[in-house]
Amino acid sequence: MIKRTIRIFCFALVAFPLLAQTEPTIRGFTDANSLEEKTYEEAFKRLTSPEMCRKELRRLTEEPHLAGTENSRKIAQYLYEKYQEYGLKAQIYEYEVYLPYPVEILVEMVSPTPYLANGKEESWEWDKDSYETEIVVGYNAYSPDGEVTADLVYVNKGLPDDYQTLEEMGISVEGKICIARYGGSYRGVKAKVAGEHGASGLILYSDPAGDGYMKGDVYPRGPWRSADAVQRGTVKYIFQHASDPLTPGWASTKNARRIPIEEATDLPKIPVAPLAYRDAEPLLKQLAGPNVPSKWQGGLPFAYHIGPGPAKVHLKVHCEHKNRPIYNVIATLEGSENPEQWVILGNHHDAWIYGAADPSSGTASLLEVARCLGQLAKEGRRPKRSILFASWDAEEFGIIGSTEWAEELKAELQQKAIAYLNVDIAATGGRFNASAVPSLKPLVRAVTQDVIDPRTMQTIYEVWKKQQDRDTPQVGNLGSGSDHSPFIGHLGIPSVSMGFGGSYGVYHAMQDNFYWMEHFGDPTFQYHVAMAQIWGILALRLANADVLPFDYAEYAKELLTHLKVLQNGHTDSVIASENPERLRQLLTGWETAADSLHNALTLRLKAGDLTTMEKTNRGLYQLEQRLTSEAGLPLRPWFKHLIYAPGLNSGYAAVVFPGMQDALEMNNEAQVQLQVDRLAETFQRMIEGLEELRSGLSP
Repeated sequence: MIKRTIRIFCFALVAFPLLAQTEPTIRGFTDANSLEEKTYEEAFKRLTSPEMCRKELRRLTEEPHLAGTENSRKIAQYLYEKYQEYGLKAQIYEYEVYLPYPVEILVEMVSPTPYLANGKEESWEWDKDSYETEIVVGYNAYSPDGEVTADLVYVNKGLPDDYQTLEEMGISVEGKICIARYGGSYRGVKAKVAGEHGASGLILYSDPAGDGYMKGDVYPRGPWRSADAVQRGTVKYIFQHASDPLTPGWASTKNARRIPIEEATDLPKIPVAPLAYRDAEPLLKQLAGPNVPSKWQGGLPFAYHIGPGPAKVHLKVHCEHKNRPIYNVIATLEGSENPEQWVILGNHHDAWIYGAADPSSGTASLLEVARCLGQLAKEGRRPKRSILFASWDAEEFGIIGSTEWAEELKAELQQKAIAYLNVDIAATGGRFNASAVPSLKPLVRAVTQDVIDPRTMQTIYEVWKKQQDRDTPQVGNLGSGSDHSPFIGHLGIPSVSMGFGGSYGVYHAMQDNFYWMEHFGDPTFQYHVAMAQIWGILALRLANADVLPFDYAEYAKELLTHLKVLQNGHTDSVIASENPERLRQLLTGWETAADSLHNALTLRLKAGDLTTMEKTNRGLYQLEQRLTSEAGLPLRPWFKHLIYAPGLNSGYAAVVFPGMQDALEMNNEAQVQLQVDRLAETFQRMIEGLEELRSGLSP
């Protein structure tokens, strides 16, 4: 039975919650149009179809479609035609970006026993897709060309702490080739850290303890990684910026200015290549030296050793370095009242190979939202604001397609974009997950109360709570790793990223195909539908709200918590002196200003007076931009948001107060103080913005 709640089926949602609510939904108000808007949402949900999602996923996964290839262009053209079929206005944005393709990737052990790694998945008699000639070999995009022969050293996950452990053991990696297992951080961080410690090359491999047989049955019997499955992936430093490496900060149009490759600040300095665990096993077996610490032991059937040697490895990376065309497809469902205000839904369409889960499950769900809303528009039901559907290219190379578009349309987006709603992988199971700016977290929770989980027939919200074992499910913070990065990190546009997860062991491998999805990921395609419903309702509530549902009091409360955690973790720093109290007072003032605005909006809506709401709404969605600085973060100025950024040593995961965190990691007290001052100015700007909106509502 669903726990009794007070749920607000309202679409004139205001920015702040009602105190009387017992369930952590969002603050809001019911207006004369609420029944009409609920009817709109219900009509949308009734139209969604698992069979349509299945049909589209099969079509999208027919051929490999690596960014920059003809097959990727065909996918873009197909999406363009589908959006037009749905009655939307579609446009293709073409860019020319630097995309290196592999010519030769060689990993071989030369002593004490010769062994040549395969570098590509096996073919299966029953699987025609495994014989496709356009499957790219296993490689790490943006690895520099290089050839080196050296002793091998096992460095666990290749994190800074792992190298510290090696130093304490008296083991140096200088001049050696490191071998690290995937996990713990973004692969580009592993490449950067290995280079900083003097390694001459890096091999990355998927350990069976991470996503292979130690987790359960492997493909084709189960969902986990088989011994031959290679995790491809970029090693571009996406924690520095997400632009084309040669156009950092401006759009990579055909005639754009480009810097030389050697001047790029986001590329590794040492050659990097990936291996499947069947090819890593012979190399690791030949390592001597001390046994690894217990936490470093992986899932291969022998005791791991660190080395160096006697395994000596020859590593060669040779790529074709070219600019290639990529294609973003943008489709618009024009709003009936405020078409110049945009709610943007985005997913990338390029894949390392077939990409059934990553990203085509998301593409199938996006098409389903577009199809259903397009059909309702043909019947005369349109959202008040415009909804844009964005299908990005070259995300797998480092979030490039979405970034080029965001850089090209920067001024227009900062004026018009209400929010960016991202889905990368829609469904690999039934565990809902979401990350968002704090002002949109209550809205995400509220929408999940109105979508049914297909397995339990409870709401997604109830299942989500049980899966997390929390009274209120946690919504994460936004780092990097997908197409929300340029919107929140570079432009300061409120963003959400979400999906359904599960037992997914074929990430970036050939086996991420339609067979895997149909047998393991989402056999009924009901979670594709659930994702489409959450996505669509989020878009509709933002597009139809008389007052946009941004909760800035929630934002301040979260930051107060993060400030306390930061203070407790650095008791010997300048952050532990008078600075926390200064920042705490400003955040408290932010919360007070947000509550004051909420009260003013309450009175205005109760009186039925919406005369200045258009201006107020624009102010509400542009408040996030007050948390950005054109100067950006000191170590990575492309990132303009001062509250959230990907961690320098995690790459994907979000860091709160990143400028201060970076300075603390460098033990730079002067820089810490500078970042405290910047945060204080930022919090003050937010207070002033909230107060300006409040004064604009005065009689």
